[in-house]
Parts: sequence; C-alpha cells; structure tokens
Amino acid sequence: MFKTSPKQNKSFCEATHRYNIWVGSIRAGKTYSSIRKFIDRLQFGVPGDAMICGVNRNSIGRNILSPMYNMIGFPAPTEKCMKTRLYGRDLYFVGAPDIGAVATIKGSTLAYAYTDEITEIPEPFFKMLDGRLSVPGAQLLGTTNPDSPAHWFKKQYIDRAKELDLIHWDFCLDDNPILDENYKNIIKASYTGLWYDRYILGKWALASGAIFPDFDHENIYENPFPSPCYYLVGIDYGTTNPTAACMVAVTPNKWPQVRIEKEYYYDSAKTGLPKTDAQLVKDIQDFIMGKDVRSIYVDPAAASFKIALRNEDLPVIDANNDVLLGVKTMNKFISGRNIVVHKSCKNLIEQLQSYAWDSKYADRGEDKPIKKNDHQIDALRYSLTPFLASGDFGSPDEQLTIENLRRKVYDENNGYGYMNPMGGGMYY
Repeated sequence: MFKTSPKQNKSFCEATHRYNIWVGSIRAGKTYSSIRKFIDRLQFGVPGDAMICGVNRNSIGRNILSPMYNMIGFPAPTEKCMKTRLYGRDLYFVGAPDIGAVATIKGSTLAYAYTDEITEIPEPFFKMLDGRLSVPGAQLLGTTNPDSPAHWFKKQYIDRAKELDLIHWDFCLDDNPILDENYKNIIKASYTGLWYDRYILGKWALASGAIFPDFDHENIYENPFPSPCYYLVGIDYGTTNPTAACMVAVTPNKWPQVRIEKEYYYDSAKTGLPKTDAQLVKDIQDFIMGKDVRSIYVDPAAASFKIALRNEDLPVIDANNDVLLGVKTMNKFISGRNIVVHKSCKNLIEQLQSYAWDSKYADRGEDKPIKKNDHQIDALRYSLTPFLASGDFGSPDEQLTIENLRRKVYDENNGYGYMNPMGGGMYY
C-alpha cells in the first residue's frame, strides 16, 4: 500500500454521503484515494450491483481498473470485458463518449457508481446514472479536474452540496505524498494560462481571452535547423472555406521537437476560383515534394478529399478532431517552446496570435474557440494527432516502421488494399 496524505485519509473517512467527489489538479492523488474508498464500498457496502463509468472503455481501464486491480492483487479485466464479478456483486464498465450512452444504462438498478472525469461526461448520461442509484444507501463516487465555473456539474452539484447530500474535497499537487519537488516543478512548468489554473491550481476557471498567450518571438525562427527525423502534414480541407496545410518537421528527442517549416493556404473566396479535389491533391503533392512525410492527417469529415489523396498512394490518416485536447496540447508545447514556426508562415503566425475563446459559450460553461480565421491552426492541430494521447513526444504513433505504418493506413483504418510502398517513405 502506498503512503497516503492527511487529505487522502480524511476523504476516505468522510466519503459517507450520496455524492462523494474528489476535485483538483492533475497528479494530486485524488484518484488513488477515491479508488481505495470504492474498493471498500464494494467489499463492505450495501448489497447491489455497481458500475464504473468514464469517457470511454479505454480510459476506464487505464485510469481506474489498472490501479484498482493492482491494489486488490487481481489481474485487471481485458479491454473487451464490460462486466465482471467482484466481492460477490456484478460490476459493469460503461463508456460515455456522447449522449448516446444514456441508452446503455437505462433499466439498471445500482448500489454504487464510480465516475471518472465527471466534467467530460455528457450531462444527460450523468443524470440517468444518478437516477439508477436507487438501492437504499446507494452512493456515487467520482473524480474530476475543475472546468468552467459555469459548467453544469459545478452549478447543479458542487454549488448545491448541502441540499444534495454532497461532499467534495479540493486536491492539489502537494496532497500527493509520492511526488518529489523536481517532478512537481516539471508538471507546473508544463501548463500556462487557463490550463495552469485548472490543472495545477485546481481552480474552476473561465475560458476567456487569448488561447495561446505565450506564443511570441521565441516561437518564431528564421535560420534552418538540421534535418528532422521525419515530417508530418496536417490538412484542413475546405470547399467554400480555405484549404490549409502545415509541413511539420519532427525530432522527438531534440529541442525544438516540432518545427513548422512551411504552410499551404488556398482561399477560393479571395481568388474567385474554386479548386477541385484533384487540383488540391496536385498542390499537396508539390507541397510535400522531397520530404520524408510519414503521415498526412486530414479532418475525418473530408471524405472525398481523403479518397483523392489515397488514390495517389499518399499515407492519409484520420486526424483526431478533439478541439480541446488539441488546443491544450498545443498550448503546452508552445509555452515550452517545443513548437517553433518559420517566419514565412504568416497565416499561421497571425492566427496563433489572434486565436481566442468564445465568451458566448463560456457563459454557458463550455470551452470553445471563436470559429473564425482558424484554418491554419486546425491544420497544425491535426498534424499533432500522434502526440495528443500522451501529451508528449515519448511514444508517438510514428515510431512505427514505414512498412507497419502503411499497413495501418491502408489495411486497418481505411479498408483499402495494401498498396506499393513509396521507397523509404520519401515522396518524389
């Protein structure tokens, strides 16, 4: 058993309410403490079924089941497992990526529910889960990082703690007894602005003003760097809107890890001459000529354009279009000077400097950028897809061999037959 802090022990003892919520910064020890209590309830609580919920099944396994089963000394259920028996009760695992997940828990009768990343869960799903906790003495245990102060969970639950029989504890980095000071300083330096307030200070902070406040002259370069390990390309495709692309040079183990060497930008509204998919593909071929391009990340919705690119044997992969995740990762890399942009990329530089949060959505508890003049930013965000899951450069998807990458692109993701590989990954 790990060493525990006074606040972790306090929350374990006080978690006797209907709603028991561990809130706070990342790496603060709230998950460990909440899982300990959940195990205790499964062993000694009122009879009845239990459920663990999260954004998806993978996050449930990674964030909850792996540490939980490590604590109790059993092998964790496999990723395909959606139900098991533990301590004499049925235990269900339910991912809730969107409102459609509501249907998966209708009809359930629960004694206990554990919810990971509550503020990322759709409100209708959480309300349905709350209604399923109908066994006398039922309890909900959950964790969350702070979000907007106008978020539905903050306003409807946290702020109404007394009338709802809810207790919550606010955790920060210093509440985790296993972290050393050097690691804490590294984590603190990784976030700025809004994300620092939420993920380090543990505040319910409003998204307002500039999204990339730390982007400045130190993120802009002129003199060339040595050749990178490989290139990635991100493309934001538009028909009536502009089509934008970024040529991203990647050297995972050497600063700066990401360099945007050049940009492509075509706005048919300004030229008065719309381009066909075939013409845009020719432009992209010219754009990447002579570069070791491992992957081209494109908006998943750009169906016809992706087909046109693949018909030219280009390594196209659907981009991760999670805007907030992309923005958070870009912000981290920009503040750490891990991303630098060549001074010739005038559209991208201008957009990074002017990108801002939309106050209309902030008032409703939602974090959304103003959807205007952002096409080059979207292209850059798409190109960072392999780094979004981990938020660092340690194990990007692109560490695959070129042979395995092509198999992934054409066989697994897209249903295309295996195509002849481009020699050495170079496009000529």
